[in-house]
Amino acid sequence: MADDVRPFGELFAEPTRNGLTRPKAVRGIGVKMVNMGELFAYPRLRNAPMDRVPLNESEAERFLVNKGDLLFARQSLVLEGAGKCSLFLKDDEPVTFESHVTRVRLDPRKADPHFYFYYLQSPHGRAAIRSIVEQGAGASGIRGSDLATLNVQWRAVEEQRAIAHILGTLDDKIELN
Repeated sequence: MADDVRPFGELFAEPTRNGLTRPKAVRGIGVKMVNMGELFAYPRLRNAPMDRVPLNESEAERFLVNKGDLLFARQSLVLEGAGKCSLFLKDDEPVTFESHVTRVRLDPRKADPHFYFYYLQSPHGRAAIRSIVEQGAGASGIRGSDLATLNVQWRAVEEQRAIAHILGTLDDKIELN
């Protein structure tokens, strides 16, 4: 049903997670890390160049990104940047994410991440994100707990996949050109 609205958190496979903090002094070797720069430069992340950070086995279990993960900017100097969403498509090696990024992993039985990536780029989705943005002194931000309560449009998963396939195919052609 087109007018079905659900809390975004009902579609999560696991709770939201904020990324790792790594000082600049230890960067340069290790696992690729999605920073705010990549989030804003690549709406659909695929084999992007990134800084590298050391990551131990325990951290890898909790902080690696998977195909289809949605990554949100937790903070931004401008209102429109807070809650900016990127979709992790793939990489040829493991990738983690930094502390200014929140990861949302959707349950594939309930939601297609590509559909929600496009939904959150739409005027309706951006308005929903703006409704949870908190403006502070010099920066705007969102919390993962607020993402979970965000009301989003919901459709049957098969319909989500069909819509996402059409939009993804168009984006693929645009990138190719």
